[in-house]
Amino acid sequence: MKNATRDIGKKLVVLALIIASASLPIMASSHGEAPLISMDRFADNTDTYAFRSVEAGREGFVTLIGNWIPLQEPSGGPQWFRFDDTVLYEIKIDNTGDGREDISYQFQFTTHPVNNDTILGQSAVNQDGVIGSLTDPDYNMPQFYTVRRVDSSTGRRGRLIAAGLRTPPANIGPRVTPNYEANLGQPAVYPLPGGGKVFAGNRDEYFYIDLGVFDALNLRSVSDVGGIDSTKTYNVSTIAIEVPIQELTRNRSAPSSPTDPNAVIGVWATSSRRSLRVHTGDGPFHSGGWVQISRLGSPLVNEVVIPLGLKDAFNGLSPRLDGTIPRVVQAITDPELARLLQAVYGITIPPPPRNDLVQIFATGIPVNAVTGPNYTTFLSDGVAHEYLRLNVAIPITPIGSQSRLGLLGGDVAGFPNGRRVFDDVTDIALRAVAGGTPFTPPTNIAPNNTLGDGVSFNPEGPLLTRFPYLRPPNQGNQPRPSSTPTTGIMPPLAKEIEEK
Repeated sequence: MKNATRDIGKKLVVLALIIASASLPIMASSHGEAPLISMDRFADNTDTYAFRSVEAGREGFVTLIGNWIPLQEPSGGPQWFRFDDTVLYEIKIDNTGDGREDISYQFQFTTHPVNNDTILGQSAVNQDGVIGSLTDPDYNMPQFYTVRRVDSSTGRRGRLIAAGLRTPPANIGPRVTPNYEANLGQPAVYPLPGGGKVFAGNRDEYFYIDLGVFDALNLRSVSDVGGIDSTKTYNVSTIAIEVPIQELTRNRSAPSSPTDPNAVIGVWATSSRRSLRVHTGDGPFHSGGWVQISRLGSPLVNEVVIPLGLKDAFNGLSPRLDGTIPRVVQAITDPELARLLQAVYGITIPPPPRNDLVQIFATGIPVNAVTGPNYTTFLSDGVAHEYLRLNVAIPITPIGSQSRLGLLGGDVAGFPNGRRVFDDVTDIALRAVAGGTPFTPPTNIAPNNTLGDGVSFNPEGPLLTRFPYLRPPNQGNQPRPSSTPTTGIMPPLAKEIEEK
């Protein structure tokens, strides 16, 4: 009896240790910007985008994109990079301004290997070794996913709007995945009820930045050219969904004007894991409720605004709580990055409190004399909530007329009105933090309003002009190009890439 009691006691102790260890990553997003999420890359949300669709005839839709799994080496086989079957990926929308999601699109993945006896992984010679379609038997580890919409009418479990959808394999190389975009990329774009579309799979990492910024702001250039795109030729894993405007607004109608009280929506993406993970001889077992470990709304906020001691906690927060944590609010009203820019470059910066940054990142920009009577991204109940804000009634800027600087470049359809993949958020953020914008006139002077990282476009080429807009993933088994400084600005006319 004593031995049995002792054995039960040991099991309880082991269970307690498992629960305790499983809870460690709970508090854990950009490219590994927080300590815990940097060690969990398959749940790491790198970028979130929200913009009115610019594809011809699709102007009545909004495109929402979340990217995960940063800096993927195109030749990183034999497993390459798949979405994690144990992660709940979500894109969330707040259309009331209280920081709570009113709509959530949930994505869950399941991998079904075809041949477990091969030494290979995502591809195998089950037939001829060439993956010519999404259903080709040589696609040895196909991944399937479901899409659910959760809102006030569906309850917590949501409504299943798509199931059995396939992700394309990685762009493994010219022998295994020839004619990638035609055979595998575009066939993975699926229609949704209501006329929308959805895609999940690998894409080119289009976010461009010179990561020399983290070497104590030791940039190769602080202008438009001369920097090195540190993410060049890497891939990411993309979830993109296109939704009719009226399915996202508070009153379920397309707003009549940009100042319509229903015109602005808030958008962010999250990753969640089960609260309990137990490793056994048969592999890990996951149970318990979902716990958020990654969050991304506006770009670079957690990387360059939130202090180190709060980065993991911030990734676990709902935006509704942002304004209740004084240190988070202080990080925006008196950002350390501004003081670092002042110290390194000898510039004058606006004094705190930085209400201009609060409007950009935490409340939205109200109608004001600077941006005029028809521009606003304001969405707030009077409390700070950090996420992207998109005014769905502001008309699109046609391809060829867009400015990479968004609002700072006179393009009201760009960041901080949502975020297009094309927007140069690094240069915009540097100038905003330095006070180089019309919202802070005394410091809206050079070099504050000309700061940049020297990279003003993705040197791999223009975006697609159709959903999902991101370029096909870079092909494996190819020489890696050298990192050379950029020497120009991308031509304004984006052309459809040649599909090989």
